[in-house]
Amino acid sequence: MIKFFRKIRYDLMEKNKTGKYLKYAIGEIVLVVIGILIALSINNWNEEYKKKALMITNIKSIEEDVKVDIYDIQNTITILHAQALAAKNIIPIMESENRFIADSLRFIMDFSSFSTTPIISERPNTWSFLNSSGVVSEFPDSKLLTLLQDYYKNYNDVVTNFTNAANPVRLEIRKLKYELFSNTEHRKFFPTNSPKPPSVEVYNSIFEDGRILPLCRYIGSSANYFENSFNSVQSKAEIILDYVDEKYN
Repeated sequence: MIKFFRKIRYDLMEKNKTGKYLKYAIGEIVLVVIGILIALSINNWNEEYKKKALMITNIKSIEEDVKVDIYDIQNTITILHAQALAAKNIIPIMESENRFIADSLRFIMDFSSFSTTPIISERPNTWSFLNSSGVVSEFPDSKLLTLLQDYYKNYNDVVTNFTNAANPVRLEIRKLKYELFSNTEHRKFFPTNSPKPPSVEVYNSIFEDGRILPLCRYIGSSANYFENSFNSVQSKAEIILDYVDEKYN
């Protein structure tokens, strides 16, 4: 092709056809410019395609992260719900004058459940990477961006508050259990697949220690509060999954 255009130039120059040569030269320049513009357009299209493909990959990765979050959240909600029910059972007994226990095994198992500390571990995720790398500023889906910003702020706030405010009290109950109960009595109901009620001394130690009731009240109250909080976070996570599934799958 280059040899073809070069031959045309030589023919025009040899025949002193200056006017035609100038027109040809201009046409050749125009063709070169058009070729450059086409190449730039193709390159820009490729770059945009790569960006879009990368962002969709990131969105799918975020989707998997949110699914893992929901798994952790559901496990936490299950534990908190059990603790809230346990509080409704044993706190009235502990606050009553006669402290009558209709079901001694249920009472001790409910009390033991207060020492369960749901842990939501902090782990690297795609959203954190996008924020730290500045890619979020180029996020193409404004609706999904808003959903993610709201979800992760709510998620991080609830997890941080729960870790700092709720779990330390549960750990305190766990420590007191081993302080108040002998190993022999403790092994009757925890940990075992066939729990049995311990001796009456175990129940008396719960009633007589002034630290126990306030801790139990706090655990019951915080279980209700954080169960609702985690339910709200889970709802936002499910909205994100529904949106991604509808638009990107």
